[in-house]
Formats: sequence, C-alpha cells, structure tokens
Amino acid sequence: MAFTLQDMKTAIGAGARSNIFEVTYSGGGLDGVAANFSFLTKAAALPSSTVGLIEVPFRGRRLKLAGDRVFNEWTATVINDESFAIRAALETHQSSFTDVDFEAESLGDRTAGRSTLTVSQLDAAGVAVRTYSLINCFASEIGTIDLSYDTTDTVEEYTVTWTYDYFTTLVA
Repeated sequence: MAFTLQDMKTAIGAGARSNIFEVTYSGGGLDGVAANFSFLTKAAALPSSTVGLIEVPFRGRRLKLAGDRVFNEWTATVINDESFAIRAALETHQSSFTDVDFEAESLGDRTAGRSTLTVSQLDAAGVAVRTYSLINCFASEIGTIDLSYDTTDTVEEYTVTWTYDYFTTLVA
C-alpha cells in the first residue's frame, strides 16, 4: 500500500516533542525540594523494560518463551542550584539507608523512604499524554559534578540514577 505525504502528516499529527516533558517526585527523602526537582530536571527518558528469554530445547530446536520482565535503572540529568539543595537532599536520603562509616551496619529500614517518580510526555499545550510512574524508587547513584577553570559559561549539572521495582503507565 502506497502512502502519501498527507497520510504521514495525518498519522503523526504535530508529533511528540522530546523537549516537552515533566518529572515529578513524591515520597520521602526530598522534603522541601521536590517541587524544584520537577523543573530543574534538564534531561530524562521514558523508562524501559526488558522481557527475559527462556529457551527450551526440543528435538534439536529451541522453543523460545517469554521470561521475567526486568525494569531497568532510570537516569535523569539535574541542573545544580547554587545552594546544592536537591543534591544535598539526595545525599542525605542515601545516607539514611547506610552508614558511610560502618558499611555493614544499616541505619534503619532499607525500604523506608522509597518514593514515586513520574515522567510525563506532554503535548504542545502542556497536557500529559502518557505518564510513567516509577514505583518504590530510590537514588542509587548521584553522579559527579565536573569542575574546571575552562568552563566559564555553563551551569553545573549531574546525573542521578534511580532504581525502582516496576513502573505503571497512564495514558491520557
């Protein structure tokens, strides 16, 4: 079946734009700065998942079956504010899980303080058309901030990698 340019325009509409998104944080650990996290998130991605493979040998062939679904870590780039408010809150939140002086000793419940992150793809009017909620997440890695005398016209940024149990999807 042949398609025309008009068919393409009709199918794509205005097209989803990768720079129109919103990330929100709810839950423990970032008290007082969660709202700032939303608009200081410079870059993110819609989360991914992978379905494992179970191979069953049978008479010289392999029957391929769907295995367990694995939810991959999620990474966002955060713009650093002058007071380091978000970074400090993230570091404090990580410290609540493990004492840095005594690595083997836990300071408390390692499941407490987990949160929900949502990442939404917005349309041109700012309305969410698809939202992913990352359930029971925590910041597993807070990336470095590069410092240099050569860099005079940029604002600091760093990546945060989140680990979570699973995600849910809401379609508008």
